[in-house]
Amino acid sequence: MKIGMIGIGDIAQKAYLPVLARKKELDIVLCSRNEELLMELAKTYRGTAYVTDISELIRCRPAAVFVHAATEAHFELCRELLENGIHVYVDKPVSFHIEEVRELFGLAKEKNRILRVGFNRREAPMIKGLLELEKPDVVIHQKNRTHLPAQIRNYVFNDFIHVVDTIRCLLGDDMASWNVAGKTEGGQLYSVVLQLAGSSGTAIGIMNRESGKKEERIEYICPGEKCIIEDINELTVFQGGAETKHKFGDWEPVLFRRGFHQITDRFLKDVVETDGYMEEDEDSLATHELCEEIVKSLEAEAGKDI
Repeated sequence: MKIGMIGIGDIAQKAYLPVLARKKELDIVLCSRNEELLMELAKTYRGTAYVTDISELIRCRPAAVFVHAATEAHFELCRELLENGIHVYVDKPVSFHIEEVRELFGLAKEKNRILRVGFNRREAPMIKGLLELEKPDVVIHQKNRTHLPAQIRNYVFNDFIHVVDTIRCLLGDDMASWNVAGKTEGGQLYSVVLQLAGSSGTAIGIMNRESGKKEERIEYICPGEKCIIEDINELTVFQGGAETKHKFGDWEPVLFRRGFHQITDRFLKDVVETDGYMEEDEDSLATHELCEEIVKSLEAEAGKDI
């Protein structure tokens, strides 16, 4: 199967090319305006072809294309690919503007093509394993960074969106209400706390970008059991007074632990077996919709302090 990849920056080189290049059944065509880097990658990943613009890529007739370009370019690139009947896998966020996200999902449905968003945490084994437990009473997801405040929309759509999507996924589809609060100074967002309420549980998402530690931690509490996942790499289970620790084997690749192997495998399988629009992908649209509401709420709150 022939696939394309638009954009060959950090995420493509660190997370996707190493995974996809191992699949002998794939013919990969890279697309970038950086011809020097294209030539270098073609030497590293022998058998990989390359082109320098999207029109050339489309003429290669790929079944699917992975879009890893800058977020600002996603909309035009994805629209052109979908218009030409090509399945699309795109990094989060699809766009910083919800109207563009809605339009692309509408176009994907009209053209009967897959539009898959790269929320890899949904496929990370330790996180996905939580879905096999009883529904949670409480979920708490923290993702903190050091000295990295940002403009509200960028902060939420570029980073906090991972937390939003993960707690939505773990809480289930019965979200009844939500509220959000943040610390904003000089137009920069430093921290945010989101609470989702469902019929039988509550999920809390936290991000602090002036923390003293870069970390990611998920706590999942259900009847008789508590699970803590540290940095998507270590799992501690508390049950019946006992504490059990689980770690990946040293041989397990980091990209497997973080769900990149699984999410790409699933997308390629769906391209072959389904070969058409999948309504379940609209759950990613719902995450973007909630992020838009979070941005509006935080901007309104910040405006009161001006």
